[in-house]
Amino acid sequence: MGLGVLGLETQAQKRIWPSAVGRAILAHMAQPLLEYCFDIVCPYAYLGSTQIESLTQKHDAALKWEPVLLGGILKGIGRDPFFTTKMPEAKMRHNFNDMMRWADHFDVPLKIHPRHPVRTVTVMRSLLVADTPTAMIHALYRAYWIDNRNLDQPEVLAEVLDEAGYNGSAIVAETQNPVIKQGLIDRTQRAIDRGVFGVPAMFVGDEMVWGQDRLPFVETLLRGEVL
Repeated sequence: MGLGVLGLETQAQKRIWPSAVGRAILAHMAQPLLEYCFDIVCPYAYLGSTQIESLTQKHDAALKWEPVLLGGILKGIGRDPFFTTKMPEAKMRHNFNDMMRWADHFDVPLKIHPRHPVRTVTVMRSLLVADTPTAMIHALYRAYWIDNRNLDQPEVLAEVLDEAGYNGSAIVAETQNPVIKQGLIDRTQRAIDRGVFGVPAMFVGDEMVWGQDRLPFVETLLRGEVL
């Protein structure tokens, strides 16, 4: 015999399913999630990474790091992965000044790698091997954007990981696992499918914000407000 026949359906549904107002309250109470798409090779993603944790803590939000391959994204959208090395001199000079101004604004160190851009495919795979720990992300950013280590050399990458407290040689070896390789490809493609065209790309729900200079917009979304 159905609940409707007994005249209990409405009460049962109220116990199981919240009302529209209740659902809105639950959605508001749920902890917001910020997804941060990044590649170690990008200076602006590095700059954003120095701010994103304090921002999420301020708004009691969860943070999910999303390693992607910037070169793969650029290829996927039909753009030259080395476009930054082919810009007019005036624009290259402006980009350099812009990076340094943002580093000063955030009060963080930044030193351009003499071989930039260095290939980071193994670096990004190593993060997947270790399940993307925050401490490793910061160690790799520091190695590239402060110490200018040659992370494209496996022995240097392993050394950096060892210094950060990980088993560097084991992690670097595991980056050759086909599952790890495909995992980075899949993550990069998912980012493209979501509309990512560069990093840092930040998602709150389905809303994307691009660039460390747009963190105020991320805060707006974390507050539950509409852009």
